[in-house]
Amino acid sequence: MRYTTRTTLASMVMLACASLAHAGEKTVDNLTVFSNTKAASADAVLKANAARFGLPARLDNLKLVAVKESLTGKHYHYQQMLRGLPVDRAEIVVSIGHNGELQKIFNESRHISAKMDADAVNQLYNKGQISEDDALDKGWKNMKVQHNLVSVPSTSLVWVPTKDGVQLARKVNIEAEMPTGGFVQYLNAHSGDLIDSYTTSLPRTNKGGERSIEARKAAPGQVLDMKAAIKAAKDAGKATAGAGKDGSGTTAMAAAAAAAPSGINGSGYAFDPDPRTALNTESLTDTSAATSFDAAYSSKTLRDLTVTSGVYKLTGPYVNIKNIEAPNTAPSTTTNGVWTAKRGNNAFDDTNVYFHLDQNQRYIQSLGFTGSKGIIERSFDVDTDGLNGDDNSHYSYGGATDYLAFGHGCVNDSEDADVILHEYGHGIQRNINVNWTGGDTGAMGEGFGDYWAASYSYSTPNGKTFHPEWAFSWDGHGSCWAGRMLNRTDAKYNSSKTYGAHQSVTENGVTFQSDELWSAPLYQSMVALIAAGKPRANIDKIILEAHFGLGSNIKMPAMATAIVNAAKTLFPSDLSYANTFQAKFEAQNILAAVQPPGPTINETESNNTIATANPVTQTGTTVNGNMGSSTDVDYIAITLPAGKTLTATLTPNATSDYDLKLYNSAGTELASSTKGTGQADTVTRANTGSSAVTLYAKVYYYGGGTGATNGTYTLKASW
Repeated sequence: MRYTTRTTLASMVMLACASLAHAGEKTVDNLTVFSNTKAASADAVLKANAARFGLPARLDNLKLVAVKESLTGKHYHYQQMLRGLPVDRAEIVVSIGHNGELQKIFNESRHISAKMDADAVNQLYNKGQISEDDALDKGWKNMKVQHNLVSVPSTSLVWVPTKDGVQLARKVNIEAEMPTGGFVQYLNAHSGDLIDSYTTSLPRTNKGGERSIEARKAAPGQVLDMKAAIKAAKDAGKATAGAGKDGSGTTAMAAAAAAAPSGINGSGYAFDPDPRTALNTESLTDTSAATSFDAAYSSKTLRDLTVTSGVYKLTGPYVNIKNIEAPNTAPSTTTNGVWTAKRGNNAFDDTNVYFHLDQNQRYIQSLGFTGSKGIIERSFDVDTDGLNGDDNSHYSYGGATDYLAFGHGCVNDSEDADVILHEYGHGIQRNINVNWTGGDTGAMGEGFGDYWAASYSYSTPNGKTFHPEWAFSWDGHGSCWAGRMLNRTDAKYNSSKTYGAHQSVTENGVTFQSDELWSAPLYQSMVALIAAGKPRANIDKIILEAHFGLGSNIKMPAMATAIVNAAKTLFPSDLSYANTFQAKFEAQNILAAVQPPGPTINETESNNTIATANPVTQTGTTVNGNMGSSTDVDYIAITLPAGKTLTATLTPNATSDYDLKLYNSAGTELASSTKGTGQADTVTRANTGSSAVTLYAKVYYYGGGTGATNGTYTLKASW
């Protein structure tokens, strides 16, 4: 990871900003946060930073596709375009505060050189392309679709960034019921080969199998007839899946407006938050006698229901209970607005889910996220009896609209508020950031969902005393499945890894779930701040606010930086919020301890061998380097103390691609990183011995500029 802090004077954003005497910035991965920097407009900021990000001076490759508002400012999302087609998930987001200050710039754009552009022209106009039907057929077979479609599939042409430029691809979006689920696939537009893919169905656990195209290919059973399945979806009136034509990912979920509250309330039973916590006992199981649960039921108001011809339906301004997936279970209704069902009856699942989601959305609005700042402020589709009855639940966003579905295997997932709010957490993130994919978003999505559920459970009467460290207190931690923990402070981040959802990770002899690595610092921050007298609402407000102004491929250090920065912005006069988050992220190695800037030295020739390497002996040292020619090689000798872990980050100039390798004194390669143009390369290595060792970082040319002006780079070494 890149941890770079620079103090910036007037040259930084001279066209966009003024009053820069005390302006500053901090860059972590693809996110740069600013302080005391005025911004005239988002366009002016980008024009002033065009060279920095490898953009053409006219910015004619960017298209403003969305402007989102949050509590602290507005966020301008620019989609990168090439030859009229979107470069998939390549965007720049400029965030400007309501006070006129530049807050942050998130950059996932790709520099396109003249050579890359010429290759794009060749791909687009001179090379043969598979048809949409061929792409859909290949995608169907890759997924081994075995369950009914949720929406009609879609395909579109996009550019997929590669190390050497861009690849023309057919983006195929197929959304089926679980366990097939939904996937986005990128197929080479010329050969049809699979380039990349990601799931659009986010389950609570990996129970039932890994969510990947590779796992789907190996699934037993027969594939559905594609034409018949699509016809059935069209006949059922299911809308087309997929992102907006501009590649922004905008779907009906983002465009839907909140329905006006009816003012008609009903009532029904709910577990609040779950029967074990409510009764303060671990003894309850799924097979306990029905009477064992009697004291756990609470009669709850079900607000703003829909009444048609005397029939009360669990459809309101923020929740819509409906049948989406198998089994085909019709939503419950009453003629008097009173639901009396208890567990074992689907009507109880309906009221329990309706109550918790409706209450949670109203809580989000109470934090200020409403109107133009709203997050899922609309009637959200939910199937309380889906997933073909499996013991799992999921959030699905690949169709024409997003929805939740809960399975009834073992403990009904819809009986546990932790499961309900965890899945809603996925919806929160995706509705703030439609490009929430890649990087560490898999683990952070699950970890945030666990935190979001815990935030509510902790606020209930027994929440602070009955296993507050448990995620899924009723559905998990028993015979159904093990659940997850919120107190894994022994889990440590490794910047050389990428953390997907539900991964078992071993680091320094400690095994944990990837999801727990992210939930732990959020949960620990909440517990510490509440103990210090801070309201839960302020903590949740900070974490939600931090999600605005970001895009794809976010790693944990960048997201943590956004959270600390949001805390400073929302509560500038009470730095206990920012300091607590900073400390908890540091404790898990997600953020580096704030230290004074290390020394800066210049790379000197000749240093093209291990024997002639330039020495670095102090942590935080930044080496200003230069690629003199395409054959130039620079070695840096780094003395790493015992018990320390080196993080070496190479940052090329925006229009160049230089790569990084790490060797020991014998010349054995220990690690390497070979990212594309303008992207930082990072290598790490732990010294587990009892004495210092010398490691050798090798910077070498792959493509781009050379010389004093066009060949610049920095290498930062920290431990």
